[in-house]
Amino acid sequence: MHDPFASDPDRTVDTAVLLAAVDDIASTVADDVGSLEILRHLLLATTRVLQVDGAGVLVPGGTGGTLQVALASSGPVEELERLQEELQEGPCHATYVSGQPLNLGDVVVEGSWPGYQGAAALLDLHAVATMPLTSRGETFGVMDVYRSATGRFSEAEMAALATLARLASTHLAVDHDRAKASLAQRELARQAMHDPLTGLIVRWVLLEQLQHVLSRMTRHPESIAVLFIDLDGLKYVNDTVGHLAGDALLRTCADRFRAALREGDLLARFGGDEFVVLLERLGHRDEAVAVATRILEELLEPVRIDGRDVQPSVSIGVAVTDDPQATPEALISHADSAMYRAKHIGPGRYAVFDPDVYAADRTRHERRELLLSQLRQALPTDQLEVHYQPIVDESFAFERDGATGTIYAVEALARWRHPSRGLLTASAFVDTAIRSGFITDIGRHLLTAACRQLATWDDLFGAQAPPRLFFNVSPPELTWPGLADAVGRILADQGIAPQRLTIEITENGLFSKPQATARNLDELRDLGAELAIDDFGTGYSSLSRLVEIPARTLKVDQAFTHDLLAHAEARAVVTTVLLLGHNLRRTVVIEGVETGEQRQALLELGATHLQGNYLCAPRSGGALTAALREGWGERVR
Repeated sequence: MHDPFASDPDRTVDTAVLLAAVDDIASTVADDVGSLEILRHLLLATTRVLQVDGAGVLVPGGTGGTLQVALASSGPVEELERLQEELQEGPCHATYVSGQPLNLGDVVVEGSWPGYQGAAALLDLHAVATMPLTSRGETFGVMDVYRSATGRFSEAEMAALATLARLASTHLAVDHDRAKASLAQRELARQAMHDPLTGLIVRWVLLEQLQHVLSRMTRHPESIAVLFIDLDGLKYVNDTVGHLAGDALLRTCADRFRAALREGDLLARFGGDEFVVLLERLGHRDEAVAVATRILEELLEPVRIDGRDVQPSVSIGVAVTDDPQATPEALISHADSAMYRAKHIGPGRYAVFDPDVYAADRTRHERRELLLSQLRQALPTDQLEVHYQPIVDESFAFERDGATGTIYAVEALARWRHPSRGLLTASAFVDTAIRSGFITDIGRHLLTAACRQLATWDDLFGAQAPPRLFFNVSPPELTWPGLADAVGRILADQGIAPQRLTIEITENGLFSKPQATARNLDELRDLGAELAIDDFGTGYSSLSRLVEIPARTLKVDQAFTHDLLAHAEARAVVTTVLLLGHNLRRTVVIEGVETGEQRQALLELGATHLQGNYLCAPRSGGALTAALREGWGERVR
């Protein structure tokens, strides 16, 4: 008896028809069409090659292995495919889960999908074959074919079905890779456009949008504004609480900035602790100021980070323009300049760009840059010199009938013999050298020259040579790693005992990187050099600093000497410092002695060590050498 469920070996596949179908799918892929078009050609080819009543494809459509219909032949086949999707059961689902093809002679009686099987009986669809669409170990879906007649598909038919499925699967995999690559490209583009920490757009995106807005203004006039925001104190949070806390502060501040903006305003992170806002279609510049004010108000509430409250603060610069010829760089620069103006006023402020102030700032900046360029040339061309001013020991002045005392020390003072401006004092160029970081090179050069001069005086005058050298060290130099080693090498090279060197520092300089400063001061003292606090009385925490930094010498600022005869308060300060020095066994040097009356008054107060132009103005090493040859008994002026 004939088995209606057995495969029919007489059902073969027309090879020519199969090859034509393969060519058809290949040409479709060559046309670079999408996956749906590939599936459509696959179904048409399969129906034609296998001479079936219909075919369909189900593909993953969600989580948990659910399938949905991608394409299906119309009529009963489509109805049955939709039912597979609805019930999530049937031969396609079984093949997707197992990864194995099915060949059913009569699905009405074979299988365990009652809902699906009942519908198949009503639709008069009996023979079903399924084939997974698999490539590189990944299943992209399942194809099934139907016949109304019973009887399994022959081996030749199943082989043809597998061939078509493999071909389609390969091209579906390629299409899938393209989709993944496109998604990856979009994600990379998104990442390139957005800051990973705050999610804000980055610098170049805002600059492009700003350029677009400025270009649009030639056709549609309007006013726009840029707000440049600098977060105050981020470095302090990073250094004291940690970088994770700093990141949390940045994210929170970015969220608060957004809350203060109008709809459509653009906020970007420019980098580090800097943010920029682009405001379009302003009715008046006051709208930009209102946004800046709201940002400041949003930051009034402290930020809770790691169990502690951190008070955020920003400085904001506002630049407004209605000029379509403006450039993004210029507008950003104007807002940046205004931000620095706000920062100078104090934290938590905003400032609006003023072209006159900006022009003055630019002029000062250009002058500083020119000065720095010239200063860099001054060092190798020996334009930098050291002048010397004696510090005079007047301990026996009264016994000597008012004659000038002996030289206690000489202070080395930086001078620049500028090729066009003449001899410049340190005040004309030291700040520029400090800001540029060039001060350490200058300091080493000048200390070497001063120690060489001291060695020359030793050779010329022996015991009558100046016994010690006072040398000023700036706050940045005090934090420079290896300061004591560099000083020690210079002293050794010139044959100067470290005990003859006194390093002058200011009270305020002790506040810059206090740990590094303290380490360098300890190493200098270990070397044998002594310390002097310059401009004593004008800094902060003077008494506590005397305990922490046991300086051998206190130098009273010349401002007190200037007011000595006219103001009792200045006289009281000098008296107090002299008493403090006596009790602490410190040498007190009074600076700025310009007249005989000042000298006399200071001697009456008990001062013993004086410095100033009345006693001897600063002069070159050669000029002071000549004075020393003439004898210090004559006042050198």
